[in-house]
Amino acid sequence: MTPDSDPIDALAEEGETAFEDGEYEIALESFDSILEKDPEHWGASLRRAECLHLLWRTDEALKAVRALTPPKDEEDDPERAEVEGMILEAMGRLEESDRLFAACHALDPENFPLPVRFSPEDFKTLLDKVLASLPPVIREAVLEVPVVVEPKPTPAMGGDGSGINPEVQGLFIGVSVGDQVGGMSDVGTVVFLFQRNLERAGRNRQEVSKEMKITLLHEYGHYLGFDEEELEHLGLG
Repeated sequence: MTPDSDPIDALAEEGETAFEDGEYEIALESFDSILEKDPEHWGASLRRAECLHLLWRTDEALKAVRALTPPKDEEDDPERAEVEGMILEAMGRLEESDRLFAACHALDPENFPLPVRFSPEDFKTLLDKVLASLPPVIREAVLEVPVVVEPKPTPAMGGDGSGINPEVQGLFIGVSVGDQVGGMSDVGTVVFLFQRNLERAGRNRQEVSKEMKITLLHEYGHYLGFDEEELEHLGLG
């Protein structure tokens, strides 16, 4: 750190870098350090709440983000409202979360589009179309490993140090092809799609379809044992 550098700015940069890299524990430490120096720092307070959410510390996250709620006679901040909506969604409080997402959109329609909601039947129809568009190697894998649609990840999925957070769009669980013994398939092997997260990943049906395809390619790539470089080479990245 140079003599003229601001320690808070340096901590904020460290925190943002860690956050973008998915290192939420490290990011949380940086934002806590900022708040020790400046308890009123809005950006650090909001990021801290988001880190707690992504670390499955849900009750703490909700308390932290609600501490930032403005007085009733002042307009809410859409970023704050979005984080609260994400936390409530992870808690299964879906009507409350949708009200907050709608409030975000009303405050800033350009940067906070409404989630693209699907009925279970409509989501399955979209999924079937996306599956039919996948490369042959992936379609063959789908015959061996089912796709299971869930609204959101659960704390049990992310509580084992796997790095899974409440906002992931998909998840491969089980044994990849290269790790199976004697070619036997593991009955617990499955690819999850998380509908609520995918619905917030695009502004319209076409964008959600694109995100769904990317997610499926990536998760089935894990099943097939590809690393990131191999996924790119096969056009599955």
